[in-house]
Amino acid sequence: MKSLLRNSLFCLFAACLAACNNENTVYHSYQSLPNEGWGKSDTLSFLIPVTDSIPTVFRLFAEVRNRTDYPYHDLHLFISQNMLDSTVWHTDTIAISLADSTGRWTGKGWGSVYQTETFVKSVRPLHPGNYTIKVMSGMKDEKLQGINDIGIRIEKQHIEN
Repeated sequence: MKSLLRNSLFCLFAACLAACNNENTVYHSYQSLPNEGWGKSDTLSFLIPVTDSIPTVFRLFAEVRNRTDYPYHDLHLFISQNMLDSTVWHTDTIAISLADSTGRWTGKGWGSVYQTETFVKSVRPLHPGNYTIKVMSGMKDEKLQGINDIGIRIEKQHIEN
């Protein structure tokens, strides 16, 4: 048991170190959801500072940490962002597959929590500034159970010549 705990802590530390080491990542944040569930009208907001004088193309990813008591195979999200123009909102509806057809969790994880990520889109801000990404549940449940955290990751996109 002690060895299992030590190995789990080592794997967690190694995963955190690997995630922090990506030089292309310009933003990465999670927001935790209440244990009693994610309310259908609850909106998560992520403030994204863009400081480059000539902003580059960014790749936007959504990340989900779910528990094994999540009742569905997939998760639908509404992701709104104003990165192309701070006055205009664009909303994408995405579906993230969390389990295969047999109910086996497809994300990375161990025990009762799994993490899954999906590419949303590429965007290029027009100028430096503070932008916002809003995430809402696209599921029918009034209180969606089994989701621990929702995250947003933004990476610089390298364009090959």
